[in-house]
Amino acid sequence: MRLTLGDVQHCLTGLTEACRECAVINAVRTDSRAVEPGDLFICIEGWNFDGHEFAPQAEARGAVAVVASRPLVGLSIPVIVVRDTVRALGRLASCWRDLCGAKLVAVTGTAGKTTVKEMLAAVLSRKFPVARNYRNLNNQIGLPLSMLKADDTQPVWVMELGISVKGDMEELAVIASPDVAVITNAGPGHLEGLGDVTGVARAKSSLLKYLRQDGTAVISQDYPELWEAAAALVSAPAGFSTRDESAPYYAVALGTDDDGRGRFRLRTPDGDGEFTAPFCGEHYAENVACVAAAAKALGLSRDDVVAGVQTVEPDCQRFCCRTSGSALVIDDTYNANPLSMGRSIRTAATMTKGRPLVLVLGDMRELGGQAQERHEELGRLIREVAPLAVFYKGGHLDDVARGLEDGAPLTSIEEPEAFMAAWRALEAPDAVVLVKGSRSLKMEAFAAALCRELQDGPATKGGAR
Repeated sequence: MRLTLGDVQHCLTGLTEACRECAVINAVRTDSRAVEPGDLFICIEGWNFDGHEFAPQAEARGAVAVVASRPLVGLSIPVIVVRDTVRALGRLASCWRDLCGAKLVAVTGTAGKTTVKEMLAAVLSRKFPVARNYRNLNNQIGLPLSMLKADDTQPVWVMELGISVKGDMEELAVIASPDVAVITNAGPGHLEGLGDVTGVARAKSSLLKYLRQDGTAVISQDYPELWEAAAALVSAPAGFSTRDESAPYYAVALGTDDDGRGRFRLRTPDGDGEFTAPFCGEHYAENVACVAAAAKALGLSRDDVVAGVQTVEPDCQRFCCRTSGSALVIDDTYNANPLSMGRSIRTAATMTKGRPLVLVLGDMRELGGQAQERHEELGRLIREVAPLAVFYKGGHLDDVARGLEDGAPLTSIEEPEAFMAAWRALEAPDAVVLVKGSRSLKMEAFAAALCRELQDGPATKGGAR
C-alpha cells in the first residue's frame, strides 16, 4: 500500500495536513490485536464491542493514526474524526482503488459466488496479477478491507459481495463501483431480509446501478426474476445459461469420467467443446458459463477459461469429497439455502452410481415466513432422490418430515456422538454421504466425526474422487 496519512485525511475529510503527508500507511486494521507499526486503525462499533475503546492498544502496538467517530483523548497520534467509521472504511477502499487504477469485478448471487470468484481469479491470473477477497469476506467491513489489501501491481481485483437485507447492496456497490458486475443467480436465500425471490433478484440487480461507464453486466438467463430485474437496469447484459443453448455462454454437466472428474461442455463465441475438471455437478456448469462470460469482458478466451478452471481447488467445506474404503463423504457444510441445498442433493444423487445415498442435513436459516414451506419442499426433494436414510439437525425436522412422508427413514440428530451410533447401526460402508446445513449449525462436526470413524484418506476437493 502506498497511501500516506495525507491521502487518508484528504479522502475522508477533504483536508490534508502537510506535515503528516509523508507518513506512509502500511495497512488498515479494524482489530487492534492485528495492528503493527505503521498501520492505520479504524474504530468500528459492533454489537458486542466498540473499537474506540481499543484505540490506546492500537497506538501502543504502533498505529500511526486512528479513524474514529468521536474525539478521543489521551492519544499522542492523530485522530481523524468522521461521521461513520464503517462508511469511512468503504470510502477509503474506493479511494485506494482509484489511485491504483485497477479494474474491479464484483461477484454476487444467492449461490456459488465464492466459487465463481475463485474460478474467475484463477482464469484471470493466466493473464494478469489478480487480487481477491479471502474466502467470503464480502460485507461492509470485509469488502473494503479486502480492497485495501490489494496493491497497485494487481490490475484486476475480483471481489465478492454478500447481502442479507435490503440496502446492503447499495452500501457495497458504491464501494466496489465495478467495471464488470456478475450475478450468478437469484433464489430463495436470505428471505427474512429480502422478502421473496423477486426481492432477492431486485436487491442483487441493484449492483448494476453502480457499474462504471462502459461496464459489463454478466447475468444468468436461467432465473426469470433476475433477468427481468437486470434488463430493467442495463440494455445489453452478457447472458449465460445451463438451459438455453442459444445463450452467448452455455455450459452443461455431462457426468463424470472413470476417475470421478467432472465432464463439461462449454460453448462461447470463441468455440464449443468438452473438457474435464476437478469438480462435478450441474451447479459447476453454471459457474463455468458465468466465468466464461466474465472473463471475455476482460479479454480472455474460451481456452483461457478451460485451462484456468482446471487448476481450481474449491474450499474444503464446499462440496469437498473424501474417500474412505468404499465410502464417499461429501462435506458441503459451509452454508445452505434452498437453491444450494437442492443442487448439492441432486449432484450427490448422481454420484452414487448404484451405491446407497445417505443425507446428513441441517436447517436452512434466514428464510423468514417461508421457512416452513421451503423445508417441506426439501422433504419432497429428498423423497424424489430416495436416499437410504436421512439424519437431520434443527427445528424444521417436522416440516421436512411432512414433505418426505414415507420416502426414507428420518432420524433426528443433535450431536455427532448420537449420529455416529445411528450410522454404525445403518451398516452402509459403501454409501455416498452428503453433509450440509446452515453455517450456524456447525454441520462440519458431523462430517469430521464420520471421516474419523471411516479413517478417511486424502481429500479430493470440488466433487472429484
